[in-house]
Amino acid sequence: MKKIPNSQFSISNSRGFTLVELLVAMGLFVVLIGIATGGFIRALRTQRLMVALMAANDNVSSALEQMAREIRTGYDFNKISETELQFVNTYDIKVSYKLNDKTIERCVEESGLWNCKKITAEKVNISNFKINLLDNNDYPPRITISLSVGINNKYFENVSINVQTTISSRVLDT
Repeated sequence: MKKIPNSQFSISNSRGFTLVELLVAMGLFVVLIGIATGGFIRALRTQRLMVALMAANDNVSSALEQMAREIRTGYDFNKISETELQFVNTYDIKVSYKLNDKTIERCVEESGLWNCKKITAEKVNISNFKINLLDNNDYPPRITISLSVGINNKYFENVSINVQTTISSRVLDT
Protein backbone atom coordinates (compact mmCIF):
# COMPACT_ATOMS: atom_id res chain seq x y z
CA MET A 1 0.00 0.00 0.00
CA LYS A 2 1.04 3.45 -0.79
CA LYS A 3 1.19 6.05 1.90
CA ILE A 4 -0.63 9.33 1.20
CA PRO A 5 1.28 12.40 2.28
CA ASN A 6 -0.39 14.74 4.80
CA SER A 7 -0.03 17.76 2.52
CA GLN A 8 -2.90 16.56 0.31
CA PHE A 9 -5.35 16.89 3.21
CA SER A 10 -4.31 20.31 4.40
CA ILE A 11 -6.92 23.08 4.78
CA SER A 12 -5.24 25.39 2.30
CA ASN A 13 -5.76 22.95 -0.56
CA SER A 14 -9.47 22.34 0.05
CA ARG A 15 -11.91 23.53 -2.66
CA GLY A 16 -15.05 24.58 -0.64
CA PHE A 17 -16.62 27.93 0.30
CA THR A 18 -15.87 29.77 3.49
CA LEU A 19 -18.61 30.61 5.95
CA VAL A 20 -18.34 34.33 5.11
CA GLU A 21 -18.74 33.64 1.39
CA LEU A 22 -21.85 31.54 2.07
CA LEU A 23 -23.37 34.25 4.29
CA VAL A 24 -22.76 36.97 1.67
CA ALA A 25 -24.27 34.83 -1.09
CA MET A 26 -27.32 33.96 1.01
CA GLY A 27 -27.77 37.60 2.03
CA LEU A 28 -27.74 38.75 -1.60
CA PHE A 29 -30.20 35.99 -2.52
CA VAL A 30 -32.61 37.02 0.27
CA VAL A 31 -32.42 40.70 -0.77
CA LEU A 32 -33.11 39.87 -4.43
CA ILE A 33 -36.03 37.59 -3.51
CA GLY A 34 -37.43 40.35 -1.25
CA ILE A 35 -37.30 42.90 -4.07
CA ALA A 36 -38.91 40.49 -6.53
CA THR A 37 -41.65 39.58 -4.03
CA GLY A 38 -42.38 43.25 -3.33
CA GLY A 39 -42.73 43.97 -7.03
CA PHE A 40 -45.01 40.96 -7.51
CA ILE A 41 -47.26 42.01 -4.60
CA ARG A 42 -47.45 45.56 -5.98
CA ALA A 43 -48.40 44.22 -9.40
CA LEU A 44 -51.16 42.06 -7.84
CA ARG A 45 -52.58 45.06 -5.94
CA THR A 46 -52.55 47.20 -9.07
CA GLN A 47 -54.28 44.44 -11.02
CA ARG A 48 -56.98 44.14 -8.32
CA LEU A 49 -57.50 47.90 -8.39
CA MET A 50 -57.87 47.92 -12.17
CA VAL A 51 -60.37 45.04 -12.11
CA ALA A 52 -62.42 46.75 -9.37
CA LEU A 53 -62.38 50.11 -11.19
CA MET A 54 -63.40 48.45 -14.47
CA ALA A 55 -66.31 46.73 -12.71
CA ALA A 56 -67.38 50.03 -11.09
CA ASN A 57 -67.10 51.82 -14.43
CA ASP A 58 -69.21 49.12 -16.12
CA ASN A 59 -71.85 49.40 -13.40
CA VAL A 60 -72.05 53.20 -13.66
CA SER A 61 -72.09 53.05 -17.47
CA SER A 62 -75.07 50.72 -17.24
CA ALA A 63 -76.85 53.04 -14.81
CA LEU A 64 -76.14 56.08 -17.00
CA GLU A 65 -77.42 54.25 -20.08
CA GLN A 66 -80.62 53.36 -18.23
CA MET A 67 -81.03 56.99 -17.18
CA ALA A 68 -80.28 58.27 -20.69
CA ARG A 69 -82.86 55.99 -22.32
CA GLU A 70 -85.57 57.23 -19.98
CA ILE A 71 -84.52 60.89 -20.13
CA ARG A 72 -84.43 60.93 -23.96
CA THR A 73 -88.13 60.16 -24.13
CA GLY A 74 -89.14 62.20 -21.08
CA TYR A 75 -90.57 65.70 -20.72
CA ASP A 76 -91.39 68.33 -18.07
CA PHE A 77 -87.87 68.31 -16.59
CA ASN A 78 -87.27 69.91 -13.18
CA LYS A 79 -83.93 70.21 -11.45
CA ILE A 80 -84.86 69.71 -7.78
CA SER A 81 -81.29 70.16 -6.50
CA GLU A 82 -77.70 69.78 -7.71
CA THR A 83 -78.09 66.03 -7.24
CA GLU A 84 -81.71 65.37 -8.25
CA LEU A 85 -83.62 65.52 -11.54
CA GLN A 86 -87.37 64.98 -11.82
CA PHE A 87 -89.36 64.47 -15.02
CA VAL A 88 -92.25 62.59 -16.59
CA ASN A 89 -91.26 59.56 -18.66
CA THR A 90 -92.83 58.25 -21.86
CA TYR A 91 -95.42 56.25 -19.85
CA ASP A 92 -96.57 59.45 -18.06
CA ILE A 93 -95.00 58.32 -14.79
CA LYS A 94 -93.20 60.88 -12.64
CA VAL A 95 -89.58 59.74 -12.24
CA SER A 96 -86.66 61.10 -10.26
CA TYR A 97 -82.98 60.27 -10.39
CA LYS A 98 -80.88 61.35 -7.40
CA LEU A 99 -77.78 60.69 -5.37
CA ASN A 100 -78.42 59.11 -1.99
CA ASP A 101 -75.65 57.83 0.27
CA LYS A 102 -73.05 57.45 -2.51
CA THR A 103 -75.43 55.54 -4.81
CA ILE A 104 -77.73 56.65 -7.62
CA GLU A 105 -81.41 55.96 -7.04
CA ARG A 106 -84.35 55.86 -9.42
CA CYS A 107 -87.55 56.97 -7.71
CA VAL A 108 -91.06 56.54 -9.10
CA GLU A 109 -94.11 58.34 -7.80
CA GLU A 110 -96.87 55.85 -7.00
CA SER A 111 -100.13 57.13 -5.44
CA GLY A 112 -98.41 60.26 -4.15
CA LEU A 113 -95.53 58.31 -2.52
CA TRP A 114 -92.01 57.98 -3.90
CA ASN A 115 -90.67 54.44 -4.27
CA CYS A 116 -86.87 54.52 -4.66
CA LYS A 117 -84.49 51.76 -5.79
CA LYS A 118 -80.71 51.83 -6.14
CA ILE A 119 -79.41 51.44 -9.68
CA THR A 120 -75.71 51.33 -8.80
CA ALA A 121 -73.98 48.52 -6.91
CA GLU A 122 -73.11 48.61 -3.22
CA LYS A 123 -69.36 48.38 -3.94
CA VAL A 124 -69.50 51.51 -6.12
CA ASN A 125 -69.04 54.96 -4.55
CA ILE A 126 -70.54 57.90 -6.42
CA SER A 127 -69.24 61.33 -5.49
CA ASN A 128 -69.32 64.79 -7.04
CA PHE A 129 -72.68 63.93 -8.63
CA LYS A 130 -74.06 67.00 -10.41
CA ILE A 131 -76.98 67.51 -12.74
CA ASN A 132 -77.17 70.53 -15.02
CA LEU A 133 -80.41 71.25 -16.90
CA LEU A 134 -80.31 73.54 -19.91
CA ASP A 135 -83.88 74.25 -20.88
CA ASN A 136 -84.28 76.63 -23.81
CA ASN A 137 -87.73 77.08 -25.37
CA ASP A 138 -86.28 76.92 -28.90
CA TYR A 139 -84.49 73.58 -28.41
CA PRO A 140 -85.17 70.34 -26.55
CA PRO A 141 -83.87 70.28 -22.97
CA ARG A 142 -80.31 69.05 -22.43
CA ILE A 143 -79.27 67.36 -19.22
CA THR A 144 -75.60 67.07 -18.32
CA ILE A 145 -74.69 64.55 -15.64
CA SER A 146 -71.20 64.51 -14.17
CA LEU A 147 -69.89 62.29 -11.40
CA SER A 148 -66.86 60.59 -9.90
CA VAL A 149 -66.81 56.81 -9.57
CA GLY A 150 -64.83 55.05 -6.84
CA ILE A 151 -64.91 51.70 -5.09
CA ASN A 152 -65.59 50.58 -1.52
CA ASN A 153 -62.14 49.33 -0.59
CA LYS A 154 -59.99 50.54 2.27
CA TYR A 155 -56.82 50.34 0.16
CA PHE A 156 -58.22 52.30 -2.79
CA GLU A 157 -60.60 54.87 -1.29
CA ASN A 158 -58.89 57.86 -2.91
CA VAL A 159 -58.93 56.42 -6.44
CA SER A 160 -61.76 57.56 -8.71
CA ILE A 161 -62.78 57.98 -12.34
CA ASN A 162 -64.59 61.09 -13.59
CA VAL A 163 -67.51 60.58 -15.97
CA GLN A 164 -69.69 63.11 -17.78
CA THR A 165 -72.48 62.72 -20.29
CA THR A 166 -75.00 65.03 -21.91
CA ILE A 167 -78.45 63.82 -22.90
CA SER A 168 -80.92 65.71 -25.01
CA SER A 169 -84.60 64.96 -24.86
CA ARG A 170 -86.34 63.88 -28.04
CA VAL A 171 -89.49 65.60 -26.85
CA LEU A 172 -89.70 69.39 -27.07
CA ASP A 173 -91.08 70.82 -23.82
CA THR A 174 -94.07 73.05 -24.42
